[in-house]
Amino acid sequence: MNKKKISIILFVVSALCLLTSLIILIYPTIYDYQCRTRYYSDFESKATDEIMKSNIVVVRYEEKANGNVTSMSYGLGSSGVVFASDADKYYALTAYHVVKDCDMVEYIIVPYGAPTIEECRENSETHIPNGMYYEQFSRAKVEFADEEYDLAVISFETDYTINMLDLSEANPKYNEKIMVIGNPEGERFIKSYGRIKSKDYFVFDSKDGLSPTKAYKHNAYENHGSSGSVVLNEDMKIVGINIGGGTDSLGRFKYGAMVPCEQIKEFLEKWSA
Repeated sequence: MNKKKISIILFVVSALCLLTSLIILIYPTIYDYQCRTRYYSDFESKATDEIMKSNIVVVRYEEKANGNVTSMSYGLGSSGVVFASDADKYYALTAYHVVKDCDMVEYIIVPYGAPTIEECRENSETHIPNGMYYEQFSRAKVEFADEEYDLAVISFETDYTINMLDLSEANPKYNEKIMVIGNPEGERFIKSYGRIKSKDYFVFDSKDGLSPTKAYKHNAYENHGSSGSVVLNEDMKIVGINIGGGTDSLGRFKYGAMVPCEQIKEFLEKWSA
């Protein structure tokens, strides 16, 4: 084999290696973008105000004393969905790890339709501090929580219009289309779309000290703040509650993890027992 042919072969091999490396590096970014921007028009048309008004933001509120000074801190917020009511009290599902510190901190419920703190500040002639904004909303009570399922039931009262969503009868099927409504990265009531990527349960380990949980994978985008968010099927019924997901070393989205409805029903049966 002459030197020219060897040079051509080396060039082709080098080019293929470079192309493969670029694909490996770039594909996760493309996939993350696809999951963030995926859109199902048939689902979007069903996501009416009635559906949206079942969703809430769960904001962690903590007071810390340092001598004579007390500081207040508010989290960006996690997610939840209302599934039942009793008189003036509403009951919502969220993730256990969202409210696991309920003995030490409080959780504030911001319903769909409430103005954001930015909107309130824009429409006010004076500065509105965080405390003044959040004092208009009710506090949540943790009714029942179970680390095994990474689920919790919280209750709250509010003058806002709240709707409820029903649980699906059965777990979603592999590749079934879904919609997630949650509060990722401080945003409010964001819809993302995807498909179920599990044919059966897998064991999800969040690696944050919690017990591993039986879950389903999906590819509807989620991020910090999505914990507790609802996963809906095409009938706008609850097929899951998000509890976390997977990312790569650069924080790019890989998959979402949800507790499917049959596990939710088991959890609710334990609550009512």
